[in-house]
Amino acid sequence: MTEPQTGAEGAAVLSDKKEAGAGPAMPMNDKTDMAADLLAPDLLTAERMGDLLSVAAAAASSPKQPEDTKRVDARRFNIVTDPSRDALLTDFGRETLDDRYLLPGEKYQDLFARVADAYADDAEHAQRIYDYISKLWFMPATPVLSNGGTGRGLPISCYLNTVEDSLDGIVSTWTENVWLASRGGGIGTYWGKVRGIGEQVGLNGKTSGIIPFVRVMDSLTLAISQGSLRRGSAAAYLDVSHPEIEEFLEIRKTSGDFNRKALNLHHGVLLTDDFMQAVRDGREFELKSPKDGSVRGKVDARSLFQKLVEVRLATGEPYLVFSDTVNRMMPKHHRDLGLKVYTSNLCSEITLPTGKDHLGNDRTAVCCLSSLNLETWDEWNGDKRFIEDVLRFLDNVLQDYIDRAPSEMARAKYSASRERSVGMGVMGYHSFLQKKGIAFESAMAKAWNLKMFKHISAKADEASILLAQERGACPDAADMGVMQRFSCKMAIAPTASISIICGGTSACIEPIPANIYTHKTLSGSFVVKNPYLQKLLASKSKDSTNVWNSILEHGGSVQHLDFLSPEEKATYKTSFEIDQRWLLEFAADRTPYIDQAQSLNLYIPADVDKWDLMMLHYQAWEKGIKSLYYLRSKSVQRAGFAGGVEADNTSEAPKIELSAGEQTDYEECLACQ
Repeated sequence: MTEPQTGAEGAAVLSDKKEAGAGPAMPMNDKTDMAADLLAPDLLTAERMGDLLSVAAAAASSPKQPEDTKRVDARRFNIVTDPSRDALLTDFGRETLDDRYLLPGEKYQDLFARVADAYADDAEHAQRIYDYISKLWFMPATPVLSNGGTGRGLPISCYLNTVEDSLDGIVSTWTENVWLASRGGGIGTYWGKVRGIGEQVGLNGKTSGIIPFVRVMDSLTLAISQGSLRRGSAAAYLDVSHPEIEEFLEIRKTSGDFNRKALNLHHGVLLTDDFMQAVRDGREFELKSPKDGSVRGKVDARSLFQKLVEVRLATGEPYLVFSDTVNRMMPKHHRDLGLKVYTSNLCSEITLPTGKDHLGNDRTAVCCLSSLNLETWDEWNGDKRFIEDVLRFLDNVLQDYIDRAPSEMARAKYSASRERSVGMGVMGYHSFLQKKGIAFESAMAKAWNLKMFKHISAKADEASILLAQERGACPDAADMGVMQRFSCKMAIAPTASISIICGGTSACIEPIPANIYTHKTLSGSFVVKNPYLQKLLASKSKDSTNVWNSILEHGGSVQHLDFLSPEEKATYKTSFEIDQRWLLEFAADRTPYIDQAQSLNLYIPADVDKWDLMMLHYQAWEKGIKSLYYLRSKSVQRAGFAGGVEADNTSEAPKIELSAGEQTDYEECLACQ
């Protein structure tokens, strides 16, 4: 193994742990030889694995300053609230807030005011932010709603990190992940630098590969959780050229050697241009050692791509990141600094640099998220201060994280302070189209998509420059003479819960999964109907129980209703009824206006042709899309229950299901939303 790296704070975990006296001491005279011993498969005994685990687990028991989790900060500003805006919330939205986000005795408008007060520049800004949130123009990510203005947690929980090819690198990542997961973090970890099984280590040892160490990460993440509100979860990412890629694809399948499975982890694969070109040309593709680039094997590229797509069809995963596309389109000042995006996060929309940077320090990327509500576009697109105000708000959230994150998150604090990236996203796109009576599969929808993202991107750029002039450029940009407060400004995250809070608007940039579904909770269940469809049915005197039951029986579809016109049927098509090439088209159109990526799900019917499915994935790369999230298929129930994380990273999250047809709620990551 390479000499262990100790560049960033917190990297020398082993020596710190030895001084603390926690767990068994391990010989540190020759770290490289120790790494060789411990990573060799014939020496990877339970006792030695226990040594490694004890080092990482020590993080959970080491002394630290106690936090006042019950603290609620005193209000700084006198925000005037409007109780009548409670009417904008649905029963579903109110229940979501009641269950997880309201403090004891807090009302809905008080929550919005608390968050606005916590992250505003001044009294006027606080009032405007409250108004934006309470009018459902935008909604902060749920860690901000949960923790803003309190001492009960951090306002950010989305992380990306990289494992170096050394024992110190592996164990320090485990340790960091324990801390991040204990704070409810959603973590995307890149394992592509660690050499594959059977490669030489030391004088005559052979490595056991990445799988045993990924499995430890799986166990640690599952074991660490924070209360009942939020649970940590993680994804492992690997390059398609890694020698273990074929076994990695099967890591979540229950069949095979249980000792080489990680059933609770999500996983993602990084696809290069070279691989996709090999798929196109039908040629062989080389699997190479991350250590020295030597060829460790060859595979038929098209066969491997087919296997990857089939695993996605069966389980919904792995997530896909087109890594060369991502690095070509990263901010110029990051490219000029020699930084590299190695991995993505749990939801495949964050694309920020990790690993060693140009200063020799380790980075764990952090992203601060919130989403604009496109359903209310007509109300806010003419407001000249709106997007600037939201980015001021996010800059303050980011600073609060930097100020309050514990020293165990030193790499994350360092990365956040250097690049100051935020991820302003959107939700409500399909709801906006339905509000206007526009079909998703239409030129008009394409035109609106372009118009919206051009506007948002331009306003975000203006705000970043203005804030840089006012507060200073972020250090990464300043090093290259660039006047930008944020290295990255936009990312479209899944909006599992905040879209529910925002009046039940459509999630993210996705089409709606159904026009009616039953929401079940411990306190009972109630029906959620598409409000625009309900209005249309009422105008035709068809808003009856019989009609809604027939829609429910058809899996939320209206295509069987003969009293609707073809245009109306097209407007209310559900996600599985829409030609998925339109989703790719819209994603490609908005890509130039998003400096990170987008959580893009694809929806596939049970009888999909395998070649068509392969071509759909190939076209995503060909069109310049950066990543793909879940492949949701009616042929399978859902991706496996991962890490106890259901729908929004809480074990008590309500399950949304259709009375007819398959479930459509693959587990979403609330570390993002």
